[in-house]
Amino acid sequence: MRQILRLQQLLHLGSRFRVRRFGSQNQVTQSTGRRKFPIGRVGLILAGVGAIGYDGIVNEFTYCGASVRFVRSLKTAGLIAADYLLLSENDAEYDPKLKALHQKSAERLLETCLLNGGLYIKVGQGFAAINHILPVEYTSTLSKLQDKCLPTTKADVRKVFHKDFGQLPEQIYKDFNYEPVAAASLAQVFQAKLPSGEQVAVKVQYSDLQKRFISDLGTIMFLQDIVEFFFKDYNFGWIMRDVRKNLVQEMNFVQEGHNAERCANDMKKFKYVHVPKVYWPYTKTRVLTLEWMDGCKISDLEAIAEQKLSVKDIDVKLFNTFAEQIFYTGFVHADPHPGNIFVRRNESSGRADIILLDHGLYEELPAEVRGPLCEFWEATVLRNETKMQAAAEKIGIVDHMRFAEVLFQQPIRVRGGRIRSKLSEEDILHMQELARKNFESIMGTLKEMPRSMLFVVRNLNTVRAISHQHGDVVNRPHVMARYAQRCLYMQHGRTSPLQYFRWMCRRVYFEYCLWATSLRLRLINMYFNALYLVGRAPASARTVMRHMLNQPDGIPIPS
Repeated sequence: MRQILRLQQLLHLGSRFRVRRFGSQNQVTQSTGRRKFPIGRVGLILAGVGAIGYDGIVNEFTYCGASVRFVRSLKTAGLIAADYLLLSENDAEYDPKLKALHQKSAERLLETCLLNGGLYIKVGQGFAAINHILPVEYTSTLSKLQDKCLPTTKADVRKVFHKDFGQLPEQIYKDFNYEPVAAASLAQVFQAKLPSGEQVAVKVQYSDLQKRFISDLGTIMFLQDIVEFFFKDYNFGWIMRDVRKNLVQEMNFVQEGHNAERCANDMKKFKYVHVPKVYWPYTKTRVLTLEWMDGCKISDLEAIAEQKLSVKDIDVKLFNTFAEQIFYTGFVHADPHPGNIFVRRNESSGRADIILLDHGLYEELPAEVRGPLCEFWEATVLRNETKMQAAAEKIGIVDHMRFAEVLFQQPIRVRGGRIRSKLSEEDILHMQELARKNFESIMGTLKEMPRSMLFVVRNLNTVRAISHQHGDVVNRPHVMARYAQRCLYMQHGRTSPLQYFRWMCRRVYFEYCLWATSLRLRLINMYFNALYLVGRAPASARTVMRHMLNQPDGIPIPS
């Protein structure tokens, strides 16, 4: 009763002081009259409650959820920006504090992406792939998004099936396991069995993903604009604007099914490459039913060892697979992270098979780009700057050396003066610093590229990361250069015996150049080791060539 009386006092009763002016004097009198009903305040409250109720009934709280995600993202962005602004470059412990701040900020981003889900996880995975630009603390932390996506509920899955098929999963499949075997950024994968008995993988999109796409993308773009305003060196918003159309296509599972079939047709020349078959009667815009294929992630070295598979064999096959797409077919898988590539033991040959999964994101690379790209790749491996420049100009690239460094993720030109008879520790550090500084202008080169090349660069960088995790047992640039040269011949029709003879001569010369380059590097490495043995160079001279040249896929990541 006391609470009811208190509420009545707040809404209807009260006392106030009136100030009246009589000539030059003010009198304060207490009024015992009733206050007016606060229509405006109550109206706003009722309007807010009504809007929330309407959003819940009609839109399943889509806009309320978008508001929560916006506030959460804004909070994270604000905290990260404040931390960086408060860190002074004059601090004596600037470097260790900066690395600690990178890690703290990356963990905040990871938590926010997981809580927000959907497109936020997809964007986070994209940033994890550009590990030649972002600090290693960010890329290593955000890479966890490939495996830590949050699964949804059974009710959510049934809702998608009811809307798309008009039936529940158990009414469509002979058996359907609601426990997901994988949870990705846009969908979950479940194991099921068709009425005919085939084991299948069923990819089901999150029920609210399409509704929240526009608002989430707008939030991400807005936050990127804010970050770019405060941090002039940060400039990734233009990439998001370019890939927006691709993200829309990725949410259409019918399109993904067509992509998978096209990829399977392109790869049929490789007996070791497999793409799951699409079951069209059980596929809709938000549900994709595929052939079930067993295998382990290409990053699972322990499982690969248990199957007694050769990592070298796996990497060569992986490089040739994507070289075929990049240099010849032009239909390029744009998201080949380890969760989308499985390997298995072929029962007949005992060697590795490659299984390509998740065909939602592809990029078309036109013929007028593929041809010069083959020429450029070959010329870069041979260190022929004249041909590099000519091929780059055909693509529309101004700075051919920077373009090469973006593609290969390593410094291409090794600059130096006379050969010295003695190397100091400062000399070694200077050589390594020259290698790192070649990455300072990467963003400008990315903007110069044809937009179709953006996802190709992502493909190359993701595959490079897989190779590096395997220990760089195969020279990826050389393997792909051989394939690029072969594609140059294939692109011209292969009709003339004279053309074939010219190509063979070019191939022999190419192999000779590779051998000569390798020999030169070995001789330089032996020279540095000899200087160390006679006391004319520090111990670091023994590994400097390996770090700078001999491991093209293992260059230190600038942080």
